[in-house]
Amino acid sequence: MPSNLPAAVNVGQINACLFRVARLASDCTPEQGDCSGYVTAGLATFSSSPDIEEGTRIEPKNTCGDIMYTYEAASVVKRHNLTGELFFFDPEAAYVLFGGSVLLGAGGGSYAGEAIGWASPNYTDPQTNGVYLEIITTAIGEGAGDCQGADGTYPPYIGHIWGKAKLTIGDRSFEEDAARLTFTGTATGNPSLYDGPWNDYPAAGYVANTPYQWVGYSQTEFETILADAGPGCADLPTAS
Repeated sequence: MPSNLPAAVNVGQINACLFRVARLASDCTPEQGDCSGYVTAGLATFSSSPDIEEGTRIEPKNTCGDIMYTYEAASVVKRHNLTGELFFFDPEAAYVLFGGSVLLGAGGGSYAGEAIGWASPNYTDPQTNGVYLEIITTAIGEGAGDCQGADGTYPPYIGHIWGKAKLTIGDRSFEEDAARLTFTGTATGNPSLYDGPWNDYPAAGYVANTPYQWVGYSQTEFETILADAGPGCADLPTAS
């Protein structure tokens, strides 16, 4: 069977241009409506590592200590372990990522009714159902850099998707240095994403039910996503 790759060129990836998350409802579908999504170019670092369950090994020995035969089941990825850092301390972004509550300025004060802080959830509060998480990187063609994809011969941007990520705020040091909003968490599969939180999943069918996947975006699709980037949360559209 011949390859279905869109161009006869090896494609690499660099950078992490955009970071977007969407709150998940109790049935794991993207939560539409007020302050349910967040898109930013302010990602500092991010890492994802698979949590692997090693396959069972069977190696019976006879009474002389010789191995009679060997068998090894395939290992499986149970989840992905995530860590990341954001440059900006956006209270609405913290709400989307971790739950809790946005703190509004007091009436009659300098910032009445405006988001001026965030409070983490208490352990007695209802648990959130996690978020859809995506990072978009730039594709680079062998021997052509970022020019090869400009005419659409292959997707110039790659979306990395973790379908159901449960995140908690991470460590913070107070010192004479730039601070970052850190987080940790785990990601598992999600069968209820359909066309994605923004109704823009570019592959055939629905978003795959897996802890991690990647998919290509065109220049136009990326620019549409980029237009949503900025401070504060956003309302997600109604599912298609």
